[in-house]
Amino acid sequence: MKIGNIQVNHMDKPMGFNLSSLRIDFKIEDTNETNLKKQLIISSNDQVVYDSNLITYNNNYFNVPLNLEPRKHYDVKVIVSGKEKAEGTTFFETGKINEKWTAKWIANKNKDLQNTLFKKKFSVKDSVKSAHLYITGLGLYEAYLNDQKIGNEYLTPGSTAYDKWVEVQTYDITNQLKEDNEILISAADGWYKGNIGFDGGQINIYGDQQMAIAELHIEYEDGHKEVINTDASWQTTSGRITKSGIYYGEDYDANIEIKDWQNVVVLDKDTSVLKDRLSLPITVHENLKPVKLIHTPKGEEVLDFGQNHAGLLAFYNREPKGTKIILQVGEILQEGNFYRDNLRKARAAFTYISDGKEGWVRPHFTYYGFRYVKVTGNTK
Repeated sequence: MKIGNIQVNHMDKPMGFNLSSLRIDFKIEDTNETNLKKQLIISSNDQVVYDSNLITYNNNYFNVPLNLEPRKHYDVKVIVSGKEKAEGTTFFETGKINEKWTAKWIANKNKDLQNTLFKKKFSVKDSVKSAHLYITGLGLYEAYLNDQKIGNEYLTPGSTAYDKWVEVQTYDITNQLKEDNEILISAADGWYKGNIGFDGGQINIYGDQQMAIAELHIEYEDGHKEVINTDASWQTTSGRITKSGIYYGEDYDANIEIKDWQNVVVLDKDTSVLKDRLSLPITVHENLKPVKLIHTPKGEEVLDFGQNHAGLLAFYNREPKGTKIILQVGEILQEGNFYRDNLRKARAAFTYISDGKEGWVRPHFTYYGFRYVKVTGNTK
């Protein structure tokens, strides 16, 4: 008998989610026994905080009446007993729940930036036991530690009614820390202040300024703790994305020099809208490669990915410095030619100006629905 697929609120090892109604599901494998008992034990810091004791096995889940504490790691053990005994384990970690934020919303004084960058340098001199980042941004953001993207999510924090609910993401960055570190947050308009809607759309639906908020909680092996907040010590400037929008797509100039760093503006913005997340992360589920290169009757070069799908575009750049590559997406062909009139006023393209360096390139703050991609501007 084996226990497998233990899920916490139908998720595998969730981190930072709203778990106010806690449920643990599991599966039993390799047994024909029917007279079974089950038990759930949840512990934190090696202390048992919940024990169901052995109860009759009449379903494969537990509804758990447990008041969870903020920013805690909980270990889960499921036990099933009969003629045999089996155990299975997993864990989950809570977000900030209702804990008061010590960090502040930060912004650039220029509200018209298409891509706002925020950075903070810090050092850790002692041995780190754990480091967790609690972060969100408006409209969309990506975070980097020492030039490496934090997490595998895209389009965070997602689309919500931002005036009522802004989801916070939680990341375990313990293994990414070095002695000397730099954290970078890159933000864009997204659904928050970008152009959304048909027939020209509407801007600034929820606000008119990109911003971010974050708390990095570090616990050291000797027991002392440190919190690095977004505050007046951070710096800000504009990034290499020259225009970005959910319907527009994105323009990226790799030749732009990141400079003119200045002190951030600390906003007096309410933090009560910040909530532990409900939405599942947007991640890459499948990598599709073009199945065909089409030379259309109009002389266009069009990549056929074989199916309509929602996703990002990515390519490996080998183009000389200054080369402008334009990728336009479409869902169908008409008379064998690239067609996009059904997209109405959505530009739905990605423009990249090469800096001459080889490497993978992708848009950061948009996505596309497409099967076909028209390629112009490349030299090969």
